[in-house]
Amino acid sequence: MGKKQFPSWLKEGDLPSSIIRDLRADDNALSLWEIFDDKSNLLDISAALASLRNNAKQDFDYALLNADHLDELTFAPSEEPASTAYRDINHYHRNVPKLSLNSVVRFAHLLSRHGEFDRVGWKEISARLKKAHASGLLDLTKMKSTLKKQLDITK
Repeated sequence: MGKKQFPSWLKEGDLPSSIIRDLRADDNALSLWEIFDDKSNLLDISAALASLRNNAKQDFDYALLNADHLDELTFAPSEEPASTAYRDINHYHRNVPKLSLNSVVRFAHLLSRHGEFDRVGWKEISARLKKAHASGLLDLTKMKSTLKKQLDITK
């Protein structure tokens, strides 16, 4: 895991505009997930988010930020279960509603200074989704048919 590498053309302290897309502040809300300090639930959360995709062969990029840094912001995440196919993981979801663009930009700057960035490979995610399916932990009605077919978990 490491620091996010931004394009060399950016000025010091500036952020690429693509960060707005990456943060996906849909309906003026930001979706965050609680990751344990030992990261033991990271793969399950990655699989939960991947369960909503069309394609199994996509890596999962993520950023981690210690919750202590959220004190620097003017918002606090609230517990709100997600609606992924991975039922047992949805309670780790946090929501930050009613965000202004300035709040999202402040959060992006905080991530650029203190965030840790990494990736979970698609093979690991696919294996975890198959394991969750074998254990009866997936709601297949929430998964796209193309993903289920690629993972061979149609029943």
